Amino acid sequence: MLSDNDVQFFRDNGYLKVPSALSPDEVAALRAESQALIDAGPTDSLPANIRKDYQYGRVRGSDEKVLRRIEYVQSKDEAFLRLLANPVLLDAVSKVVGEQFVPTYDSMVIKMAGQGVEVPWHRDGGGPTMFYDEPDTGRRFPAVNFDIYLDEANAASGALWVVPGSNKDEVNRTPELAKRGEYETVPGAVRVDMQPGDMLLHDVTLYHGSPETSGGPLRRVVYYEFRDMRFIEAAHRPAPGEVAHHKWTEEWTWRRLAVLQQALDSRRTAGQDVPFAAHPVPALQVPSAEAAATDTRVAHPGWDAS
Repeated sequence: MLSDNDVQFFRDNGYLKVPSALSPDEVAALRAESQALIDAGPTDSLPANIRKDYQYGRVRGSDEKVLRRIEYVQSKDEAFLRLLANPVLLDAVSKVVGEQFVPTYDSMVIKMAGQGVEVPWHRDGGGPTMFYDEPDTGRRFPAVNFDIYLDEANAASGALWVVPGSNKDEVNRTPELAKRGEYETVPGAVRVDMQPGDMLLHDVTLYHGSPETSGGPLRRVVYYEFRDMRFIEAAHRPAPGEVAHHKWTEEWTWRRLAVLQQALDSRRTAGQDVPFAAHPVPALQVPSAEAAATDTRVAHPGWDAS
Protein backbone atom coordinates (compact mmCIF):
# COMPACT_ATOMS: atom_id res chain seq x y z
CA MET A 1 0.00 0.00 0.00
CA LEU A 2 1.22 3.53 -0.75
CA SER A 3 2.93 5.55 1.95
CA ASP A 4 2.77 9.33 2.30
CA ASN A 5 6.28 9.47 0.80
CA ASP A 6 5.10 7.45 -2.20
CA VAL A 7 2.23 9.85 -2.80
CA GLN A 8 4.53 12.86 -2.55
CA PHE A 9 7.01 11.27 -4.98
CA PHE A 10 4.19 10.79 -7.45
CA ARG A 11 3.03 14.39 -7.11
CA ASP A 12 6.57 15.72 -7.53
CA ASN A 13 7.62 13.46 -10.42
CA GLY A 14 4.42 12.41 -12.18
CA TYR A 15 5.11 8.69 -11.89
CA LEU A 16 5.63 5.99 -9.27
CA LYS A 17 6.74 2.37 -9.46
CA VAL A 18 4.96 -0.10 -7.15
CA PRO A 19 6.81 -3.45 -7.11
CA SER A 20 4.91 -6.74 -6.77
CA ALA A 21 1.46 -5.17 -6.81
CA LEU A 22 -0.06 -8.41 -8.11
CA SER A 23 0.34 -11.96 -6.85
CA PRO A 24 2.03 -14.52 -9.14
CA ASP A 25 -1.32 -16.30 -9.55
CA GLU A 26 -3.08 -13.15 -10.73
CA VAL A 27 -0.25 -12.39 -13.14
CA ALA A 28 -0.42 -15.94 -14.53
CA ALA A 29 -4.17 -15.67 -15.14
CA LEU A 30 -3.79 -12.33 -16.90
CA ARG A 31 -0.91 -13.60 -19.02
CA ALA A 32 -2.96 -16.62 -20.14
CA GLU A 33 -6.03 -14.59 -21.03
CA SER A 34 -4.08 -11.82 -22.73
CA GLN A 35 -2.28 -14.40 -24.87
CA ALA A 36 -5.64 -15.91 -25.82
CA LEU A 37 -6.83 -12.48 -26.97
CA ILE A 38 -3.69 -11.96 -29.02
CA ASP A 39 -3.93 -15.42 -30.60
CA ALA A 40 -7.64 -15.06 -31.45
CA GLY A 41 -7.36 -11.54 -32.85
CA PRO A 42 -10.26 -9.55 -34.34
CA THR A 43 -12.15 -12.30 -36.19
CA ASP A 44 -14.65 -11.45 -38.92
CA SER A 45 -17.45 -12.77 -36.71
CA LEU A 46 -17.00 -9.84 -34.32
CA PRO A 47 -19.04 -6.65 -34.80
CA ALA A 48 -17.15 -3.82 -36.50
CA ASN A 49 -16.91 -1.75 -33.31
CA ILE A 50 -15.33 -4.67 -31.42
CA ARG A 51 -12.88 -5.36 -34.26
CA LYS A 52 -11.87 -1.73 -33.99
CA ASP A 53 -10.72 -2.41 -30.41
CA TYR A 54 -7.71 -4.20 -31.91
CA GLN A 55 -5.25 -1.48 -32.92
CA TYR A 56 -2.31 -1.98 -35.27
CA GLY A 57 0.83 -0.12 -36.25
CA ARG A 58 3.98 -0.62 -38.29
CA VAL A 59 7.67 -0.82 -37.55
CA ARG A 60 10.25 1.02 -39.62
CA GLY A 61 10.96 -0.44 -43.03
CA SER A 62 7.97 -2.79 -43.06
CA ASP A 63 4.43 -2.62 -44.43
CA GLU A 64 3.27 -5.44 -42.16
CA LYS A 65 0.59 -4.53 -39.64
CA VAL A 66 1.64 -5.33 -36.07
CA LEU A 67 -0.76 -5.52 -33.11
CA ARG A 68 0.04 -2.71 -30.67
CA ARG A 69 -2.96 -2.45 -28.32
CA ILE A 70 -6.39 -3.85 -27.46
CA GLU A 71 -9.03 -1.46 -26.14
CA TYR A 72 -11.68 -2.19 -23.49
CA VAL A 73 -10.14 -5.38 -22.14
CA GLN A 74 -12.41 -5.48 -19.08
CA SER A 75 -15.19 -6.79 -21.30
CA LYS A 76 -13.03 -9.44 -22.93
CA ASP A 77 -12.28 -11.72 -19.98
CA GLU A 78 -13.15 -12.04 -16.30
CA ALA A 79 -9.46 -11.84 -15.30
CA PHE A 80 -9.26 -8.26 -16.57
CA LEU A 81 -12.52 -7.37 -14.85
CA ARG A 82 -11.31 -8.75 -11.51
CA LEU A 83 -8.07 -6.84 -11.85
CA LEU A 84 -10.08 -3.62 -11.60
CA ALA A 85 -10.87 -4.53 -7.97
CA ASN A 86 -7.31 -5.41 -6.97
CA PRO A 87 -6.72 -4.00 -3.43
CA VAL A 88 -3.25 -2.58 -4.15
CA LEU A 89 -4.56 -0.88 -7.28
CA LEU A 90 -7.56 0.68 -5.55
CA ASP A 91 -5.49 1.79 -2.56
CA ALA A 92 -3.22 3.69 -4.93
CA VAL A 93 -6.19 5.08 -6.85
CA SER A 94 -7.85 6.52 -3.74
CA LYS A 95 -4.60 8.13 -2.57
CA VAL A 96 -3.43 9.79 -5.79
CA VAL A 97 -6.63 10.34 -7.81
CA GLY A 98 -9.13 11.20 -5.05
CA GLU A 99 -11.70 9.57 -2.82
CA GLN A 100 -14.46 9.98 -5.43
CA PHE A 101 -12.59 7.89 -7.98
CA VAL A 102 -14.21 6.65 -11.20
CA PRO A 103 -12.62 4.11 -13.60
CA THR A 104 -12.58 5.92 -16.94
CA TYR A 105 -10.57 3.82 -19.39
CA ASP A 106 -9.13 0.34 -19.90
CA SER A 107 -6.79 -1.12 -22.51
CA MET A 108 -3.73 -3.30 -23.03
CA VAL A 109 -0.59 -2.04 -24.76
CA ILE A 110 1.47 -4.70 -26.51
CA LYS A 111 4.93 -4.95 -27.99
CA MET A 112 4.82 -8.11 -30.03
CA ALA A 113 7.76 -10.50 -29.87
CA GLY A 114 10.28 -9.77 -32.59
CA GLN A 115 8.84 -6.41 -33.59
CA GLY A 116 7.30 -3.99 -31.17
CA VAL A 117 5.66 -0.81 -32.45
CA GLU A 118 7.00 2.45 -31.05
CA VAL A 119 4.83 4.55 -28.76
CA PRO A 120 6.26 8.02 -29.48
CA TRP A 121 6.72 10.62 -26.75
CA HIS A 122 3.30 11.92 -25.76
CA ARG A 123 0.99 13.13 -23.03
CA ASP A 124 -2.23 11.12 -22.72
CA GLY A 125 -5.02 13.39 -23.86
CA GLY A 126 -2.54 15.53 -25.76
CA GLY A 127 -2.10 18.50 -23.48
CA PRO A 128 -0.73 19.90 -20.21
CA THR A 129 -4.07 20.61 -18.48
CA MET A 130 -5.54 17.15 -17.86
CA PHE A 131 -6.25 17.81 -14.21
CA TYR A 132 -8.66 19.81 -12.06
CA ASP A 133 -7.66 22.35 -9.42
CA GLU A 134 -10.53 22.79 -6.97
CA PRO A 135 -11.13 26.55 -6.61
CA ASP A 136 -12.01 26.58 -2.91
CA THR A 137 -9.15 24.39 -1.67
CA GLY A 138 -6.55 24.49 -4.45
CA ARG A 139 -6.41 20.71 -4.29
CA ARG A 140 -5.30 19.13 -7.57
CA PHE A 141 -7.16 16.11 -8.94
CA PRO A 142 -5.04 14.47 -11.66
CA ALA A 143 -6.03 11.98 -14.33
CA VAL A 144 -3.83 8.95 -13.72
CA ASN A 145 -3.03 5.75 -15.58
CA PHE A 146 -2.23 2.62 -13.57
CA ASP A 147 -0.06 0.33 -15.69
CA ILE A 148 0.03 -3.36 -14.74
CA TYR A 149 3.01 -5.20 -16.20
CA LEU A 150 2.51 -8.82 -17.27
CA ASP A 151 6.02 -9.22 -18.70
CA GLU A 152 9.46 -7.88 -17.93
CA ALA A 153 10.15 -4.43 -19.35
CA ASN A 154 13.77 -3.55 -20.13
CA ALA A 155 15.83 -2.22 -23.01
CA ALA A 156 15.20 -5.34 -25.12
CA SER A 157 11.42 -5.31 -24.64
CA GLY A 158 10.94 -1.56 -25.04
CA ALA A 159 10.55 -0.31 -21.49
CA LEU A 160 8.81 3.00 -20.94
CA TRP A 161 10.84 6.21 -20.77
CA VAL A 162 9.60 9.16 -18.71
CA VAL A 163 10.73 12.71 -17.99
CA PRO A 164 10.31 13.10 -14.21
CA GLY A 165 8.56 16.30 -13.21
CA SER A 166 7.26 17.02 -16.71
CA ASN A 167 3.71 16.67 -15.38
CA LYS A 168 4.23 20.26 -14.18
CA ASP A 169 5.25 21.63 -17.60
CA GLU A 170 2.77 24.23 -18.83
CA VAL A 171 4.00 24.15 -22.43
CA ASN A 172 3.54 20.96 -24.40
CA ARG A 173 6.78 19.95 -26.12
CA THR A 174 5.86 16.35 -26.90
CA PRO A 175 5.52 16.98 -30.67
CA GLU A 176 9.17 18.08 -30.69
CA LEU A 177 10.26 15.04 -28.66
CA ALA A 178 8.25 12.63 -30.81
CA LYS A 179 9.64 14.08 -34.03
CA ARG A 180 13.20 13.49 -32.86
CA GLY A 181 12.45 9.85 -32.01
CA GLU A 182 15.13 9.76 -29.29
CA TYR A 183 14.87 8.40 -25.76
CA GLU A 184 18.04 8.06 -23.69
CA THR A 185 19.45 11.31 -25.10
CA VAL A 186 16.40 13.36 -24.04
CA PRO A 187 17.49 15.60 -21.16
CA GLY A 188 16.27 14.26 -17.84
CA ALA A 189 14.67 11.13 -19.33
CA VAL A 190 14.86 7.85 -17.39
CA ARG A 191 13.97 4.31 -18.41
CA VAL A 192 11.60 2.55 -16.02
CA ASP A 193 12.36 -1.16 -15.98
CA MET A 194 9.61 -3.38 -14.60
CA GLN A 195 8.99 -6.98 -13.58
CA PRO A 196 5.80 -9.03 -14.09
CA GLY A 197 3.28 -7.99 -11.44
CA ASP A 198 4.77 -4.53 -10.92
CA MET A 199 2.51 -1.50 -11.27
CA LEU A 200 3.50 1.90 -12.65
CA LEU A 201 1.43 5.00 -11.92
CA HIS A 202 1.77 7.86 -14.37
CA ASP A 203 0.03 11.21 -14.50
CA VAL A 204 -1.45 11.60 -17.99
CA THR A 205 0.37 14.95 -18.34
CA LEU A 206 3.77 13.26 -17.91
CA TYR A 207 5.97 13.02 -21.01
CA HIS A 208 6.40 9.32 -21.71
CA GLY A 209 7.01 6.94 -24.59
CA SER A 210 8.66 3.67 -25.56
CA PRO A 211 10.94 2.87 -28.50
CA GLU A 212 10.40 0.38 -31.27
CA THR A 213 11.86 -3.07 -30.60
CA SER A 214 13.45 -5.54 -32.96
CA GLY A 215 14.01 -9.14 -31.93
CA GLY A 216 12.85 -8.50 -28.37
CA PRO A 217 10.39 -10.55 -26.30
CA LEU A 218 6.65 -10.02 -25.90
CA ARG A 219 5.68 -7.17 -23.54
CA ARG A 220 2.10 -6.67 -22.32
CA VAL A 221 0.85 -3.88 -20.05
CA VAL A 222 -2.75 -3.44 -18.86
CA TYR A 223 -3.75 0.22 -18.51
CA TYR A 224 -6.56 1.41 -16.23
CA GLU A 225 -7.23 5.14 -16.06
CA PHE A 226 -9.07 6.81 -13.15
CA ARG A 227 -10.35 10.33 -12.48
CA ASP A 228 -12.11 11.85 -9.50
CA MET A 229 -15.79 12.68 -9.91
CA ARG A 230 -15.04 16.32 -9.02
CA PHE A 231 -12.71 16.49 -12.04
CA ILE A 232 -15.33 14.86 -14.26
CA GLU A 233 -18.08 17.23 -13.13
CA ALA A 234 -15.89 20.27 -13.74
CA ALA A 235 -14.32 19.33 -17.05
CA HIS A 236 -16.13 16.52 -18.85
CA ARG A 237 -19.88 17.03 -18.54
CA PRO A 238 -21.85 18.35 -21.54
CA ALA A 239 -23.25 21.84 -21.05
CA PRO A 240 -27.04 22.22 -20.91
CA GLY A 241 -28.38 21.69 -24.43
CA GLU A 242 -24.99 20.58 -25.77
CA VAL A 243 -24.86 17.44 -27.91
CA ALA A 244 -22.67 15.08 -25.89
CA HIS A 245 -20.39 13.71 -28.63
CA HIS A 246 -17.19 13.20 -26.64
CA LYS A 247 -18.49 14.45 -23.29
CA TRP A 248 -19.12 12.12 -20.35
CA THR A 249 -22.75 12.03 -19.32
CA GLU A 250 -24.02 10.97 -15.91
CA GLU A 251 -25.30 7.77 -17.51
CA TRP A 252 -21.81 7.02 -18.87
CA THR A 253 -20.09 7.48 -15.50
CA TRP A 254 -22.84 5.41 -13.83
CA ARG A 255 -22.06 2.55 -16.23
CA ARG A 256 -18.36 2.86 -15.43
CA LEU A 257 -19.11 2.70 -11.71
CA ALA A 258 -21.37 -0.29 -12.35
CA VAL A 259 -18.44 -2.13 -13.92
CA LEU A 260 -16.37 -1.39 -10.82
CA GLN A 261 -19.10 -2.99 -8.69
CA GLN A 262 -19.17 -5.99 -11.02
CA ALA A 263 -15.42 -6.30 -10.57
CA LEU A 264 -15.70 -6.22 -6.77
CA ASP A 265 -18.44 -8.86 -6.81
CA SER A 266 -16.65 -11.09 -9.31
CA ARG A 267 -13.35 -10.92 -7.45
CA ARG A 268 -14.98 -11.72 -4.12
CA THR A 269 -16.93 -14.64 -5.63
CA ALA A 270 -13.66 -16.01 -7.01
CA GLY A 271 -12.18 -16.04 -3.51
CA GLN A 272 -9.78 -13.15 -4.13
CA ASP A 273 -9.27 -10.30 -1.68
CA VAL A 274 -11.23 -7.08 -2.21
CA PRO A 275 -10.62 -3.78 -0.38
CA PHE A 276 -14.32 -3.08 0.19
CA ALA A 277 -17.72 -4.49 -0.81
CA ALA A 278 -18.83 -1.33 -2.63
CA HIS A 279 -17.39 2.07 -3.56
CA PRO A 280 -16.35 3.84 -0.32
CA VAL A 281 -18.38 6.92 -1.28
CA PRO A 282 -22.10 6.05 -0.90
CA ALA A 283 -23.18 8.46 -3.65
CA LEU A 284 -21.01 6.51 -6.12
CA GLN A 285 -22.29 3.05 -5.20
CA VAL A 286 -24.23 1.02 -7.75
CA PRO A 287 -26.33 -1.84 -6.32
CA SER A 288 -24.94 -5.23 -7.29
CA ALA A 289 -28.18 -6.29 -9.00
CA GLU A 290 -28.12 -3.21 -11.24
CA ALA A 291 -24.38 -3.52 -11.85
CA ALA A 292 -24.75 -7.15 -12.98
CA ALA A 293 -27.09 -6.03 -15.78
CA THR A 294 -24.54 -3.56 -17.18
CA ASP A 295 -22.35 -4.37 -20.18
CA THR A 296 -18.72 -4.44 -19.04
CA ARG A 297 -17.62 -2.78 -22.28
CA VAL A 298 -18.19 0.93 -21.68
CA ALA A 299 -16.56 2.67 -24.63
CA HIS A 300 -15.82 6.35 -24.64
CA PRO A 301 -18.53 8.46 -26.33
CA GLY A 302 -18.02 8.44 -30.07
CA TRP A 303 -15.73 5.39 -30.16
CA ASP A 304 -18.27 2.91 -31.48
CA ALA A 305 -19.87 5.37 -33.86
CA SER A 306 -16.72 6.63 -35.60
